Amino acid sequence: MIRKFLSFATVGGLLTLVSLGTNFICLKYFNFPLIPTYIGVSIVTIFISFVLNSKYTFKSEINLKNTIKYYAIYLSSMCIGTVLLYIFENNLSFENWVYPFMVLPFTLSFNFFVSSKYLTLKAVDELNSLD
Repeated sequence: MIRKFLSFATVGGLLTLVSLGTNFICLKYFNFPLIPTYIGVSIVTIFISFVLNSKYTFKSEINLKNTIKYYAIYLSSMCIGTVLLYIFENNLSFENWVYPFMVLPFTLSFNFFVSSKYLTLKAVDELNSLD
């Protein structure tokens, strides 16, 4: 159980850094638009997170039911982040690359609370054992 938690936290932490780093580079150095960049990076990192956690953390098969549940939670978080980015961008005057960092506390909190309710390690194990 501890190994699974550490693996889950490691995957999440690394992909958060990848996400922030990719947003930073795309927004600061390539002047990509804020919202599409955030959405694109989020979708890719959510997918990578799901694959890594399925294969290495939980050692389970990737199937449609697990994918839908995982994506429902994390895409909801992405939508919250997108709305906050829009609000921040239109009401504050920072460079675009700053906003994904400002959104992070909100999306991490949402992910933690919703995942702990619906994707706890025990719930994921039970879900995976149904396959």
